[in-house]
Amino acid sequence: MSVNSLLRWFLTLLIIGIACAFCYVRYTAYFRNPWTRDGMVRAEVVEVAARVSGPITVVHVRDNQHVKAGDPLFDLDDRLVRVALAQAEANLHQKQAVVREARDKAGRDARLEAQAPGAISPEAYQQARDQLLAAEADVEAAQAQLAQARLDVDFTRVVAPVDGYITNLTLQPGTMAVAYQPLVALIGSDSFRVDAFFRETQIRDFRPGDQAMVTLMTYPGRPLEAVVESIGWGIARENGSTGEQLLPSVSPTFEWIRLAQRIPVRIRLTPLPKDVELRAGTTASVLVRVHPGDKRSPILPLPTLGQ
Repeated sequence: MSVNSLLRWFLTLLIIGIACAFCYVRYTAYFRNPWTRDGMVRAEVVEVAARVSGPITVVHVRDNQHVKAGDPLFDLDDRLVRVALAQAEANLHQKQAVVREARDKAGRDARLEAQAPGAISPEAYQQARDQLLAAEADVEAAQAQLAQARLDVDFTRVVAPVDGYITNLTLQPGTMAVAYQPLVALIGSDSFRVDAFFRETQIRDFRPGDQAMVTLMTYPGRPLEAVVESIGWGIARENGSTGEQLLPSVSPTFEWIRLAQRIPVRIRLTPLPKDVELRAGTTASVLVRVHPGDKRSPILPLPTLGQ
């Protein structure tokens, strides 16, 4: 065998060895560390509703717009609530006048009784005091009604309760808002997380606080640092629910196949790069660093189905 042939064989074996080493380095972490492709970006959705009823006059936001807490979302027609406010103010003034009259009468009775004991019967004296107490209670009720009327005027402008993104906005001026019926979906911008489902045989290998790595299908080449925030304590079961004639519903099982249940695990991204945007419902793969100090198995990005 010539020297050239030996050299070709040597180079071929060297290339094969390098490829095998790369494959080993690439995937050894996935055999040593729990991972799953069954992950999804989630966020808290705040359902925003008006606290009073009325037609919408102005919509201040657009669909998919980012808003901050306190930013106006939409306004309602405030004419009816302002009429109610004026009525509440007038009612309070009337009740206050009744109190002044009752207080003056009670004062006159007290002075007369002091100057001429027995001039006023005990029943009449007590009745005057009771009327004063009732009038003062009416004033307090009128003050509460006035405060509610002022709040109703303020409630005709609906504002964002948290920072977030307006989603699936369908409001138009003229839409009738019903009190406490949700009209706007607001995705909290500070509530994004990743919910991943691991096999029950894997969760014994890690715990909250362990480091993790998230690969989003949106950014397949950018692994993101994360941490295990919590591990679910229970899942719903298919068997055991009540079926016909109050008997338990039991699905048929195959004795030779046992599928592992999947347990939800909440993953928190720390920190999130500024140029990475999370969107609720997008797909993610998650790997938990059970052996973060293993230099022989560096954690590389998980391949995604979209690559």
